[in-house]
Amino acid sequence: MKRLLFYAPKPFFEHKAQSIKKDCNGCGSDLDLSGRLVPDKLYGLDIKDECCCPHDFGYKYGVTWLDKMFTDVMFLYNMTATILNKGGWLTIPRLLRATKYFVAVVKYGDKSFADGKESVSDEKIITFKGEFR
Repeated sequence: MKRLLFYAPKPFFEHKAQSIKKDCNGCGSDLDLSGRLVPDKLYGLDIKDECCCPHDFGYKYGVTWLDKMFTDVMFLYNMTATILNKGGWLTIPRLLRATKYFVAVVKYGDKSFADGKESVSDEKIITFKGEFR
């Protein structure tokens, strides 16, 4: 199978090491207990740098609710790519766990997305320009 590429906003890739250090807290939110309860691994597969950090970056710098939706879908795609690239007998359980992570950010991520912003725009645009790498 051909290796799947990861997707993130261009500024994340341009300053990846700094973005991970400065903008990323890993999986889960620092605003509640989930930051301590949500593991950075899916049954042993580390998803922090390639999945959770671009998601955190999107939440920090997104300005519209469509940016949040885009960031959540990017998170699901990156988790799926990570899992399928790894392969193995844990693929299906990992994909199921990734789906739970995705549903959680869609359903409960509004507070984290809006944190630190005066307001979030309802404008129907996605402000991120990204790329696959």
